[in-house]
Amino acid sequence: MSALPERGLQGIAVSRLKALYELAKALNSSLDLKEVYAKVLHVLAQQLGMRRGGFLFLNSESSEWEMGGAQGLSADEMKRRKEYFGSGVVQKILEKGQVGAVVDGGESVWLKEGRVRAIPPRPSTSFLCGPVKIQGAITSILGVDRLYEDPVDVSEDLSLLEEICSLIAEAASMHKAMAAENRALLEENWSFRKELQTLGRTVPKAQRKISLTEILEERIARMVGEMKVDPRSNGHLYEDVLNAVERTLLISALEKTKHVQLKTARFLGINRNTLRRKIKELGIIARDK
Repeated sequence: MSALPERGLQGIAVSRLKALYELAKALNSSLDLKEVYAKVLHVLAQQLGMRRGGFLFLNSESSEWEMGGAQGLSADEMKRRKEYFGSGVVQKILEKGQVGAVVDGGESVWLKEGRVRAIPPRPSTSFLCGPVKIQGAITSILGVDRLYEDPVDVSEDLSLLEEICSLIAEAASMHKAMAAENRALLEENWSFRKELQTLGRTVPKAQRKISLTEILEERIARMVGEMKVDPRSNGHLYEDVLNAVERTLLISALEKTKHVQLKTARFLGINRNTLRRKIKELGIIARDK
């Protein structure tokens, strides 16, 4: 790295930390990866020196690389950028799995390749590219024109680009796992709904599928009908019934999801904080996982 005053080095460290912090927030802001990647490009433009950048995605159906998002590029430039990326850059990054730099106006590609090599000077570097790997496979490539400016060496850009791609890969892996979990929960929820529909068959003389509301109405009406009404009483029937129903529902849901509170909350259609508050209020002993 070029010799820089201590204040300059501190400034680079601070800008790096700020950028990584904002990137972490962007990566956790949505389950839609394309939406997340657009926010990543925005952060790189706002927090660092990037003027132009974009993502290339591997289309799993066509097995072709497509432009998946861009910052600072027009539609025509995006099309040219896709073609430009395709002129040997993608193939070389796929072969080596390393960050690289497009140099000499696109005439050649410099790759890190895991060993010490002469870093290309900034004036001859037109674009920097980094692979995003999920379970060892490159699923997208992040390209930026720069992250820093002179007198900072391009090595600092490449080091930060590697770290950014690593963060993106971790987030993408987590999003993929959560999507699979959501699909499983939807299937489980559908199965539970089917169980509720058929539960009505256990009600005497019921020859058809009935709803959960009908089941609760029948049971509560029968319970209240058997009670005696004392006008002098100061009972708590309303609160007792609500608490009993709510407590039973939460306990059953927790047992069904093996006390994984995130799954339980999604299964019930409430957020996790609400679930925890209800567990505490109702005195339920939960084994959080």
